[in-house]
Amino acid sequence: MAISHPPITVFTKPWKNLAIGSLADLIADLGFNGIELPVREGFQVEPDTIQDSLTRAVSAFEERGMSIYSVAGDLNEKTARACVENEIPVLRTMLKLQDGKSYSENVEAFQNQCLLLTGALNGSNTTIGLQNHCDEFVSSSVGMMQAIEPLPEELATAVLDLGHIGLEGELEEIAIDIAWSRLSLVNLKNALRYKEGVDERGAVIWNRTWVTGKEGYTSWDKAVAELAKRSFRLPICITCEYKDANHRGLSGDDLIPYVKEDLKYLRELLNVHYKLDS
Repeated sequence: MAISHPPITVFTKPWKNLAIGSLADLIADLGFNGIELPVREGFQVEPDTIQDSLTRAVSAFEERGMSIYSVAGDLNEKTARACVENEIPVLRTMLKLQDGKSYSENVEAFQNQCLLLTGALNGSNTTIGLQNHCDEFVSSSVGMMQAIEPLPEELATAVLDLGHIGLEGELEEIAIDIAWSRLSLVNLKNALRYKEGVDERGAVIWNRTWVTGKEGYTSWDKAVAELAKRSFRLPICITCEYKDANHRGLSGDDLIPYVKEDLKYLRELLNVHYKLDS
């Protein structure tokens, strides 16, 4: 049945040790509409066996009334064709800036890598989704759009991660406006920076930590309001990244209370801005 707001998905990276059926049970019990699935060594779907294991994963979630809306995986023909065959809308990736190359050389290499997948993706509903990421990646909405702009729209789209946008100091509504013409997926998480120490000259060293949606630099309220104003109906993914008071990453059962809190908060915002019944 169609829903009147964006489907809410979750990135399942923190539960790599669950069998695919158990993972699907967990996500269904939490109340999500679907997931983003990592395709990585040691996870439920691995790169070498993606043809068969991705199909099994899709079936496991469909049996429980959910969909795999995106895959986080490598940009290669094997992964791309598996996504097409299983009707996965977005193959999400990031553009890491390699040492020894200029910024423009890194972008050009990414664009060429995407173009090599034109044949695999041609005529399908699967696109490459480039996500912004702070630090040594293409980090801003402007940089993300500049990287995909020369590529065909049916090949490359934008995945806007509003947690990283907050770390970079971009305003939520401006970042959404910049990415809007190619926007295929929105990631929601939240972060803060903290003083980790000082260097040998006494300058402060900053690090980041991941917190719940109400706590960090990014206003989920402003972001959802802007998406609702534009009638956005594509997935919003809670990316499930949290750290404890000692800045240690959480996984498995330890992060479920945080996920539940953020899902409840996001639903409240959708109810308000998409004018749904509570």
